[in-house]
Amino acid sequence: MKSMTGFGKASHASSELELDVSLKSVNGRFLEIRFHMPREYGAFEADFKKAIGARLARGTVDVHIGRRPGADAETADVRVCAPLAKKWLKAYQDLARELKLETAPEFELIAKSPDVLALRDRAEVSEPELALALRLLSEAATTCDVERAREGASLERALTGLLADLEKNVGRMEALREAANRELEKKLRERLDRLGLDTAVDPQRLAQEIIIQIDRGDIAEEIGRLREHIRAYGELVKAEGSQGKKLDFYAQELLREVNTIGSKSQISALTALVVDSKAIVERVREQVQNAE
Repeated sequence: MKSMTGFGKASHASSELELDVSLKSVNGRFLEIRFHMPREYGAFEADFKKAIGARLARGTVDVHIGRRPGADAETADVRVCAPLAKKWLKAYQDLARELKLETAPEFELIAKSPDVLALRDRAEVSEPELALALRLLSEAATTCDVERAREGASLERALTGLLADLEKNVGRMEALREAANRELEKKLRERLDRLGLDTAVDPQRLAQEIIIQIDRGDIAEEIGRLREHIRAYGELVKAEGSQGKKLDFYAQELLREVNTIGSKSQISALTALVVDSKAIVERVREQVQNAE
């Protein structure tokens, strides 16, 4: 089992090019990849998705790619935006007058203002650079996947513990089953007695009707299905690959059976177990939302 929460990064630095890649994944029903990267890489988005999809099956993944020319890159160019520099200068002068300051803005302050000077890379993305970007994406995704596996081990322990608690409750429910059936029979006879039907109806017919009602209120089938679902759930928790959707489905089935037992409950002790079991299943569902 793996979690959908993880982080990974990879980088490359040379005299010609610097690349930084980072991936952050969180919960998601499917694999959704959101890129934050230079526009030069826009044409390769499908290739990038394929590289990430080979490592990650589910989750919402934010991918950040930083691309900068190296110190010796011949394609690097410095862009000067003089109109913007003049606007910054005027803004600083207006601020100085507002604050009643005599100091004039220094050149370094103007030059360091946002977007006055910008490094621009005019090069096309070469095949070697594309191969490098794909390799870094794979490395970052692999690191993220390792972290997701580590988180998944913790998730597996939590789910295993919750399933064990639920199994104990099912055992207690089964122990109360006969008492619940006797209580149901008692209430049926009391109701018939209040209506004056206890002696008016044929005893054999009455016995058959009571048996039918008890059978309808019996929780044996629900207990059997609960045990089967818990067993299957435990196998899925330990299974390899992406199991999150199946785990979520089985969690709904667990809750359905517990609710059915609750609707049939005739004694307070059984109702208390149902309430506790519903709380356990809800915690299971919360945990499963993070399973890949």
